[in-house]
Amino acid sequence: MYYWWPKVFGHQLSETVGKWHFWLTILGANLTFFPMHFIGLLGMPRRIYTYDAALGLDTMNLVATLGAFLMGAGALVFVFNVFWSRRTQPAAPANPWEAPTLEWSIPSPPPVYNFATLPNVRSRLPLWTEDGMDPIPETPPEPIHVPGGSFWPLIAALGIVILATGALVEGLWIAVAGAAVLLVAIYAWAFEPFEV
Repeated sequence: MYYWWPKVFGHQLSETVGKWHFWLTILGANLTFFPMHFIGLLGMPRRIYTYDAALGLDTMNLVATLGAFLMGAGALVFVFNVFWSRRTQPAAPANPWEAPTLEWSIPSPPPVYNFATLPNVRSRLPLWTEDGMDPIPETPPEPIHVPGGSFWPLIAALGIVILATGALVEGLWIAVAGAAVLLVAIYAWAFEPFEV
């Protein structure tokens, strides 16, 4: 299922490029949203695509626009970092930050059952203390039952979309149809057999 994940995101990102991403995003966010407080107080209405030049808000709107472009550049730097690190950086270990919690004790991507057996934890930071937890077996002692996939959640989501669309366009029958699809999907999903 997640066969593409380690190929694309399985490498440790470059810290230097990551710092560029961080600073471009922080500066861009502050340059975008900080002037908007003052622009609003000076009388510019929200959610408009044009405004009267007589308001004298051109400079602050220009600063906000430049900040938005900086945030966009930061996002592009992140995308660059992901694909560039894939070629130049080593594969990331299972727990690159030596974190103390349980999610870092399983492989990445995680198996569909997460843990082969329920871990016996005796500490708040189990991976950092010697007596924090019992060893976790890598292979399950008995076959693990994982329920099969179901398409009913997708149908339920479609029912919600139809229901919301009906409410937005004030179409009562569309909303009723969406509610019917939603209720049928939830009912079928609830009574779907566990074994496939």
